[in-house]
Amino acid sequence: MTEPSRQPRREGNLSNKQVALLVELFNGQTNRIADITAMLVKYAQAGGKDWETYERILDRLAREGMKLIQYGRGPLQPGLEKAARVQIEQAAGTTARQGGMREHLHQRAAASLLATVWFAGQHHLVEADDWPDILPAVVLGAVRQAPGIDDDPTMGNLCDTDGPRR
Repeated sequence: MTEPSRQPRREGNLSNKQVALLVELFNGQTNRIADITAMLVKYAQAGGKDWETYERILDRLAREGMKLIQYGRGPLQPGLEKAARVQIEQAAGTTARQGGMREHLHQRAAASLLATVWFAGQHHLVEADDWPDILPAVVLGAVRQAPGIDDDPTMGNLCDTDGPRR
């Protein structure tokens, strides 16, 4: 696996601009999570029981939680997300831009997922060498086969070289 090796601990201080950016990023993210949680509580208190509504709220909460993971780990290893994109392109045998819009979206989702897997691995002390070399291809395959991946109307209407899927 050619995942970037762990970088040495950074030394020194952040600039005022860097601190402000981190605070702004996390403040905005935690506010979005708090807003979604408040919506969940209000709906439950109002007696809401519709599964579709809960599904939407929980999905939004999960998406924001994934962003929190990426925002928290990304600054600690900034080259990792680019390395994930390169690994996914190698597994796909084409760049995201060359493959059409659907391929582009699938590869972007797969690169984000691969970076998240690496972030989770680092959190749980999995060494880079412990990941199988086929991990990028497995992640890309999982994204392409994910239930509902192309169910969004936007995805269904995308025109690749072979035309829209129906």
